[in-house]
Amino acid sequence: MQVLPHSSAAYQPEAIWNARRAFFGTGESPTGLIDDAVMRSWQRCSQSGRQENEPIEFQPVDRSRIQQLLDANGELLAAARPELSDLAAAVASAGYAVLLTDRHGNALAVDGAIAQRSHPLRAAFRAGVDLSEGAIGTNAMAVALREAQPVRVLGAEHFYTDAQIFHCSAVPVLDAHGNVIGALDVSRDMPGMVGSAMWVAARCAQRIERRLFCDVDAQVRVEIDVGGEHVHGSGAWLSFSAGGRLAAANRSARRLLGLPLGDLQLGFEQLFEERFGPWMTDLRRSASGAPLRLHDGVQLRAVAFGDRHRTSVAVNALPLAPAAAAARPAFGDPRIDRDFDRALKTARAGLPVLITGETGSGKEVTARALHAASERAKGPFVALNCAAVPGELLAGELFGHVDGAFTGSRKEGAAGKFEAAHGGTLFLDELGDMPLGLQAALLRVLDTREVIRFGCHRSRPVDVRIVCATHRDLPLQVRSGLFREDLFYRVSGYNLHLLPLRERANFDTVLDALVSTLGGHPHQLGPELRASLRAHAWPGNVRQLSHALLRALALADPGAALHRGDFELETMPSPAAPSSEGLLKRVTDSAIEEALRRANGNVTAAARMLGMGRATLYRRLKHR
Repeated sequence: MQVLPHSSAAYQPEAIWNARRAFFGTGESPTGLIDDAVMRSWQRCSQSGRQENEPIEFQPVDRSRIQQLLDANGELLAAARPELSDLAAAVASAGYAVLLTDRHGNALAVDGAIAQRSHPLRAAFRAGVDLSEGAIGTNAMAVALREAQPVRVLGAEHFYTDAQIFHCSAVPVLDAHGNVIGALDVSRDMPGMVGSAMWVAARCAQRIERRLFCDVDAQVRVEIDVGGEHVHGSGAWLSFSAGGRLAAANRSARRLLGLPLGDLQLGFEQLFEERFGPWMTDLRRSASGAPLRLHDGVQLRAVAFGDRHRTSVAVNALPLAPAAAAARPAFGDPRIDRDFDRALKTARAGLPVLITGETGSGKEVTARALHAASERAKGPFVALNCAAVPGELLAGELFGHVDGAFTGSRKEGAAGKFEAAHGGTLFLDELGDMPLGLQAALLRVLDTREVIRFGCHRSRPVDVRIVCATHRDLPLQVRSGLFREDLFYRVSGYNLHLLPLRERANFDTVLDALVSTLGGHPHQLGPELRASLRAHAWPGNVRQLSHALLRALALADPGAALHRGDFELETMPSPAAPSSEGLLKRVTDSAIEEALRRANGNVTAAARMLGMGRATLYRRLKHR
């Protein structure tokens, strides 16, 4: 975890304006009024001949440049996108927009409450816009990149007057070797930014860095800390090859071990007194990790990632563990645990798995766990949300396309998700939202194990395991003509159903796993708070609980006990359990909405899809 600057002090515009008057009026560089890193940025801007009242022009977005930027930063974006969505959900209600830049300060991805913000913020937060210090002066992203440390730039701390509407916190994003490759920023166009904004941004950056770290090919990945019986979220990560060569060491680990940045050709035994082979055996046998001793006698402890973090396999090259011991989510219910084991057996037999459950119940996490516990764990895991891509572009995303195959396609063409997942697992989320026409093409690929790129005539063999997920009632959609029956049976080799969080037998198991993953500790949750959380309905399931915990931990002092008031349970949606009649009505309404959407509002065509008369459908619409 990166060390955060002191950020609890309120925004003090008077002190900042005193600093501006001294700096821009007399050329002085006052100390103590603003952060030293911000002052250094002012000095660089001034020395380059710029004036504080110059207008800012956010560089116009060039489409070809955007694509080049996205392609050049593909690994960073792949690691960041799932985390950006979670961060945006946590801070959007407070008016924050979320931004990811590359190492040069170019905007790559935007999320959060951007649509409700002022024109300047919307103009700045667009993919492809140059937000570097050279382009728009002092700003949080640019300073974080330059200084390689978290930083806040509030209002008048921006060099240019036109930028003083912004209140920003940014943290650098580091690769597996400790190099700065981007910045993560949360901003809004009003005062009142609190310290928790930077805290949640830093936590998000750490999770992105962990994903990047796990992308490095290695036999074992561990987190290390000084002494003790446990590793307390140090964020110091090492990975080693099968022969014990150091494959990666992030910046925190390098600081702890006194290692410089750059590629290090070091072996395990050059760093530690233990021999790699016997130490690996100890690591595998102990759930709490294994001790390590530096050559100067300092005692450390290491724990494999899978012991604390369940999003990836920690030791890839070891013999396949039984499902009960493999890296897996904490489901909190023996029924789901049993179904997970059965789904894994089904997948190992080469059959597809269909995961169903309410929104937020953990379908993608479960799919990743199935992949991680399988013999394909060394292969890629590729995810595609079928509801997030417009229908006309979904075919290209799935199957790939050739040069200029359709409007918006890349000039040089591109491989699709099937080819990207060759040798691994393809996860198709929200399968129930896939257009009917594309369902036939998907069925053909599943049957032939060959893919034909859009606009091409040559087939390419693919070896892919399929895991699908949906929150929709697919049997109902089949009966309504909205989903192909043959495809339904083809993708449901085993149906793994994730119960809603409110129906799971062991809520506290899920709660403890989440709070640990988010950097807290189960002891921060007392009996009364646990009872309150257990009694809440959690309509957003695990995702909603995770966001609530993230917010509570952000506002609390490190290690301090959490309280019921930290969660604002009274303001959270908590609907009463629906009757079976009401639930059936909602499902049917969902099918009607889907049919109308696919029929472009044509009631006659929608009624035909649903297998009901037009008059019946009109009556249903009238009484909804």
